[in-house]
Amino acid sequence: MRHAFVIAEIALAVVLLIGAGLMLRSFASMRQVDPGFDPTNVLTMRMQLPRAKYPDDPARIRFFREVTARVATLPGVQSVGAISYLPMAGLGAGTNFTIEGEPPPAPGQDKSTAVTVCDNGFFRTLRIPLVRGRFFTEEEMEEKRNVVIVNDAFAQQYFPNQDPIGKRVTINMTSPNVPTEIIGVVGNTHAVDLASPAKPLSYWPHPQLTYNLMTLTVRSAGSPLGLVQPIEAQIHAMDKDQPVSEVRTMEQWVAKSLAQIRFSSSLLMAFAALALVLAAVGIYGVMSYAVSQRTSEIGVRLAVGAEGKDILRMIVWDGARLAAIGLTIGLVLAIALSRTIQSLLFQTASADPLTFAAVVTVLGAFALVASYLPARRAARVDPLLALRAQ
Repeated sequence: MRHAFVIAEIALAVVLLIGAGLMLRSFASMRQVDPGFDPTNVLTMRMQLPRAKYPDDPARIRFFREVTARVATLPGVQSVGAISYLPMAGLGAGTNFTIEGEPPPAPGQDKSTAVTVCDNGFFRTLRIPLVRGRFFTEEEMEEKRNVVIVNDAFAQQYFPNQDPIGKRVTINMTSPNVPTEIIGVVGNTHAVDLASPAKPLSYWPHPQLTYNLMTLTVRSAGSPLGLVQPIEAQIHAMDKDQPVSEVRTMEQWVAKSLAQIRFSSSLLMAFAALALVLAAVGIYGVMSYAVSQRTSEIGVRLAVGAEGKDILRMIVWDGARLAAIGLTIGLVLAIALSRTIQSLLFQTASADPLTFAAVVTVLGAFALVASYLPARRAARVDPLLALRAQ
């Protein structure tokens, strides 16, 4: 029964360690994903203008343009922008659209795109690269000109092997819906987390689709958190009652998107570490007890010519045999159960050979050390004392 418990502990440790290892591999892979922008030293804060105080589009456009102009003059500020739906902050608006010159799509096969509103400073602040075409002009940021910038995923999906610049699309977001010209293609960003692939996204200039809810993005030369109070002072100088929310850095937004897999990995690792300790203690306890029960036997063996290394090998082999059985059972269970967490993994196979090999090596090493300590004590037993005690 003692042996069965040790084998079960080892098998459980294998399953937990492999699960934790797979999650850590996924977390490491996700950390290597390019978010499509540079999050360092970028501060964000959200502002929602009350419709009673800012009832029309021109008033909202003026407010956000003046805010960005004021913040740009602050010491330490390198660039300022504004956007309606921030990357990594969750899903924004979305709708379907048609391409001018193409037949209407069949039922159920509508072309769709996410829609966000921004100014020119946003691309510069987050350092989102321009793939082709151009950014918005100052005139396009002041009055409606029916132009749009799309991301690379949009261009690849809807204009494969074509240049989308100059194409006209009717995106169903205004009333009436009018054709807009694609003037630029920018790099992809992730809307929710780094594990989700980039979706087709269209960027509209603020005058073309005026929102009263926008997020300010500010790139600074150093730590951006020192700019929170000066920026709020500039906002309140324009409107003392204007609230500011969601004050955080872009690095915090990226970290938030990794929170779930980080928590899962940490939880599994904690249980795996506990199982590893229990397995090692279990093997050590069983081997120590076995040595105490076999003291007279060991004394006889030594008295009739056995050497210490023979006793050492015998005890270690008994522990290794238990570990081998537990590892085998654990591997079988891990292979069967790892498929259940495949949906949580990112760019990592549920039967990742590197993870399996690392777990077997680590757990096998712990088992051998736990067996070696009582085996070394047994090898040093004085045969005369052992026989006299018997």
